This record gives sequence, C-alpha cells and structure tokens, in this order.
Amino acid sequence: MAVITITEPTETMGTEIAVNTAKKLDFLLIDSSHILSKSKKAQKNINIYDLLTSDAITPEYIKKMILNQALKRNIIVLNLGGEILFNNIPGTLHIRIKPSKTTKSSKLNKTNYKKLIHSIYDVNRLETKYYDLQIKIDNSDTDFALELISKAIEMKGILSKAGVTWNAINELRKSINHSSISTTKNIYHKRVPDFAHPSEREFAKVLDYYRINWEYEPRSFILETYESGSIKEEFTPDFYLTDLDLYIELTTMKQKLVTKKNRKVRKLKELYPDVNIKIFYGKDYQKLLYRFGIK
Repeated sequence: MAVITITEPTETMGTEIAVNTAKKLDFLLIDSSHILSKSKKAQKNINIYDLLTSDAITPEYIKKMILNQALKRNIIVLNLGGEILFNNIPGTLHIRIKPSKTTKSSKLNKTNYKKLIHSIYDVNRLETKYYDLQIKIDNSDTDFALELISKAIEMKGILSKAGVTWNAINELRKSINHSSISTTKNIYHKRVPDFAHPSEREFAKVLDYYRINWEYEPRSFILETYESGSIKEEFTPDFYLTDLDLYIELTTMKQKLVTKKNRKVRKLKELYPDVNIKIFYGKDYQKLLYRFGIK
C-alpha cells in the first residue's frame, strides 16, 4: 500500500494535479466528492463540512472511509487532511501545492478548508512539519508539479513499503475503532449491506442479537501481485468484528469446495501474522442458526 496526500486549499490547481497523478500511477483518488458519493446522508448542494456540523456524519466516519480504502489499494487523498491522518506513517508522501501570487485563488475555499480540518482533526493550523514536499507553481506549471511528485515518490520509496504501510494503517484504524465504539455502531448498523449470500444476512442477525459490533467486507488483503505491482490475488473476509479485532469468513459450501478458501486463509496468516481470522464451517454455522431459530 502507498498513500499520497495533496493539499491545495484554494482548489486552484490541486484537483488537476491530483487527478493527473492518480491516472499516471493508477491510484484511487479520494476527495470530498468521493466521500459524499459514498454517504447516503449527502444531498444536492451540500458539502462535507455541512454534514459534519449537522451531525449527519462524524469525523470517525470520514477517517475510517479513507483508511478502509488505504488498506485495499494505493490512494491519493486530496484536501481531506490526509497529511494529519497519515502523519508519520511509513510509505506515505505528503505534498502541499502553493499557487504563486500571480495565480488567482479563492480565500473562501482556503477558509472553508481550515474549518473542515478543524472539524475532523481538531487542528487549527497546518504547519510545515506535516509535509514532505511543498511546490509553488503558477497556471502553466502543472506538468512540472507532476514531474516533482514522481521524483519524490521514487526518492522516498513509498511503493516498496507495502507490508509495513499496511500494518501501520491497520493499527491506526484499530485505534480509531477502540476510541469510538458507539460512534462506529451508529455508522454501520443504520444501513443494511448488500450481502452476497443469505447466510451472511443470517449471521449478521446473530451478531446483532449479541450486540457484537461488525462490519461487512470492510477490506481486502493482497495475497499476490504481478511484477508490475498490480494485484494478482486478494482475499476479502466476510465480517470484521471491530470490538474483538477478529475477521470471520463463512463457508456453507461442501467440504471439497472449501479447499481453495482454506488455502487463501493460510496464505493471509503467513503474510499478515498480526491479523486474526477464523473460518466458520457449514456444520457449525447450521448449528448456530438452529439454536437461534433462524433455520
């Protein structure tokens, strides 16, 4: 995993640079539009700051949405305070774009960004210590900025630290879970996921009965990559029990079809020894449902 954060509060050229960098590197771009598109509370002509101040979403919701994506693939975070969230995390590069004085910029956008960052991270001032690279450009220098970013990525070697980065981000995510358990419950259990199989819906009912906080397929684990760095094989467990820090994989298939899934779980344990995961096999699962009168 690798994370690049780009900050350009005036939104004069930051979006163009972030979009072009994401396309060039095949990174997922996460910005305000991405967050709003994933939130069912979002409405037309409303921004993230309005949702935060109206308590429609929480700072933890935004942080965890970013972290979930960071655990799945390489990302670029634009104007969401990523430099604060991923501060001192290995395998990250934090960039600040500063338009020159000759470039027209919006003071209103800059003010709104400060309010947003304060709402999410309770930080009043963005200090230079958060950034690895600061680029001052005018309207004609976006290509120059892309070149500088590419060289910084190479010099810092963020693409070669996937395992270390993943572990650090996972620990960060767990710390957010533990500090906001009640908030997490409000976020995730107000909407029912689109379960891939009826057995998963039934299992969720059991978890809710015991008031066990859960998330459905929150992340994928990379098991193998091609030489180019693209994903060859990955594994997405069915449930994550946040309070217990435990992944659950359900399998109601015949035993002879379970071999492939067992192999993936063994590989996951080898590559991610700090991750706790258990497989729930068919017979045990049916006994559990029978006990609760679900089947």
